[in-house]
Amino acid sequence: MSAPERGYSVLLSSLHRASAPTPPLSTLQGLIVHYLARLSPAPTPLAATIVGSPLFRPFSLIKLDAFKTSFRHAVHTKLHLLKDAPTGLFLPSLNVQLNAWLVAILRGLEGGHAITRLACCSGLLLGVEDVLKRLPSKQRDVESSVQDEIVLAFADVIDLFTSSDSWGKEFRPETEAGEEDALTLSLITCAEALLAIPPEKFVALPLPQTLTSLVHTINKSFMSGMFLSSFRSSMEHHPEYKIHVKPGTPAFRDVHKVSSSPAMSNMSSLSRLCSRSISLFVDHRPKLALPQVQETFLCLESISWNVELGWLSSDLADAVDESMAPETRALTESIWTVLKTLLFSTIMITEAGLSAVIYVPPEIGHAAPSFALAVLRGLYHLAFVIEKFGGAGHNAFPELKRAFYLALDILAEHKAESEHFVQQLCEELWSNAYDLSHPVQRAKKAFGLSTIEQLIPVLAGPTIETFVLPFCSPHLDDARHRDIFEAAHSVVLAIFSHFHTQVADSTPLHGSEHAVSTATMVPFYMQCLIENSGEGRLNTTQLRLAFAALVKSASASGDHALAWFCIDSLLTACKASSPAFDGDRVHRLHLALVSSVSSLPLALLSRVLSIIDGIIEGIENDDIKCDELLEALFQEIINNVGDAEKEFAVRWWDERRVKWARSRLAIARQGTERDGKTNVLKESGPPSKL
Repeated sequence: MSAPERGYSVLLSSLHRASAPTPPLSTLQGLIVHYLARLSPAPTPLAATIVGSPLFRPFSLIKLDAFKTSFRHAVHTKLHLLKDAPTGLFLPSLNVQLNAWLVAILRGLEGGHAITRLACCSGLLLGVEDVLKRLPSKQRDVESSVQDEIVLAFADVIDLFTSSDSWGKEFRPETEAGEEDALTLSLITCAEALLAIPPEKFVALPLPQTLTSLVHTINKSFMSGMFLSSFRSSMEHHPEYKIHVKPGTPAFRDVHKVSSSPAMSNMSSLSRLCSRSISLFVDHRPKLALPQVQETFLCLESISWNVELGWLSSDLADAVDESMAPETRALTESIWTVLKTLLFSTIMITEAGLSAVIYVPPEIGHAAPSFALAVLRGLYHLAFVIEKFGGAGHNAFPELKRAFYLALDILAEHKAESEHFVQQLCEELWSNAYDLSHPVQRAKKAFGLSTIEQLIPVLAGPTIETFVLPFCSPHLDDARHRDIFEAAHSVVLAIFSHFHTQVADSTPLHGSEHAVSTATMVPFYMQCLIENSGEGRLNTTQLRLAFAALVKSASASGDHALAWFCIDSLLTACKASSPAFDGDRVHRLHLALVSSVSSLPLALLSRVLSIIDGIIEGIENDDIKCDELLEALFQEIINNVGDAEKEFAVRWWDERRVKWARSRLAIARQGTERDGKTNVLKESGPPSKL
């Protein structure tokens, strides 16, 4: 017997007799790849033998992955052999030969168990997707038959586990001891391949059952968020360490079970498959899809809530490496890996659902605000994780930013729900048993402030005065917690921006209400800005933006005295400061004054520009500060001053720049005479804008 015949005989005997000693799985994989690609005239009998082999029962992830990998590599090998084969005018094209080979394999898979067919078809499709780029551009239609077969195989698998037939339940496939259930193994095996199915074929799947199965698998993989519930009871006293959990305790077992599960390792593809199922389900059958999508969001919210409870009870929130026993640190690393995976899965799934819901007609999608609320509450419970990635505001990573702002945009379309949510948020954080010294409370407060900032435009005045301002006021002067400090200022600026927009669009009655609110808030926040202009508080950019917004809101009220109050308060603060000790603070205030130029009405603009002219003359000996003021003023006039004031401001600039240029040249000459240098004029010439 020749070597090829002997190898084929070994493969067939191994596939037919699972109880006999068999070669290692890697050897069988190599033999399957070799003979699937080379058998002539067709590999149909071998494919039928493989898919019906008892060798791969009961199922395990390793066996199913071996199926998938073998068929994937067989595609690569077959393409290589076809390319090396002699070509001729009357021979079939590469596309025809590869397609005929695929059809022959698919014919052999007919009648096999649904799960093994699914694994084999997944490997074939992934292999075809791999080699498509290596085929001629006009010959890239070979994957269609494989796509059709994988859709049918997956539908059969779903039917195995969702059928209400009690007789069918008795014959559900078994898995090896210690393995995930057969449905989870099937989803893991085919997730990547199903993502390659085009939308028009994907929607032929039983989407309700598919989504239910995926959500069930994801929920089970995270133990419904309960994997931290046993952490506190597993802690033991240690004289040196605050956190000490021994291996073998329930906490170790739960975390290890979650972090090392195959589903967790493949959570990325499972989450992407879930998000795609939701998106296409809502697009094609919105009336049927929306209740299931809401259940999915509520399930994710429940997981997040349980995780937060477990985290709070574990004492891990304020723990550092030095306070943890060495054998516990590996456990906490696994916990954080799971938490990050949960966050990314939540974002991926909810963002897909929200993106689809916004296109549903209102008469069907009236429950959209409840979707947004479920997403925001879920992210709120994960605020302590989000904090590690820059928070949920402007510094958030792109995927989180999309989901966060999309949920807020949907909620903002419904005023009553937005009001109720903000009130609930404020009341919950006020009544929380933890103060700001607790990291979770800080993270949730920062998240809450970022949320409220975006909802300010739809909140009524009483809600802002009764809930929002008391909620953020205590943090406007407390820079110890930087994220909360900055978020609180952002909320106040959003309120001023909202007032300004109301004036631009409102009736005279609304304008009067606005003036009263502004007259109350402007003095309070002006004093707050002055107190926060020192080192370690608001930085220069933040101070400039805040003061410009404050002056703009005061000017928009129609009360020029209120706008001038802001200017006068800032100038008074400058005079009260000592240049010797507070020089940098005074310079920041001067830059803030320059930033207000574009916010002033024409009646006040000339007075403020004259004051700025005097400030520039007073600091001409300080080249750096003078240049910075001139550059800031030039940019403000060119880019930000409105059309009504632009002509006056530009004319004023043209008149002053000649004077400033001469003054700078005179200073430069004095420096030359004093230092005896000939090149000072070149090095310290007047600014280019002059």
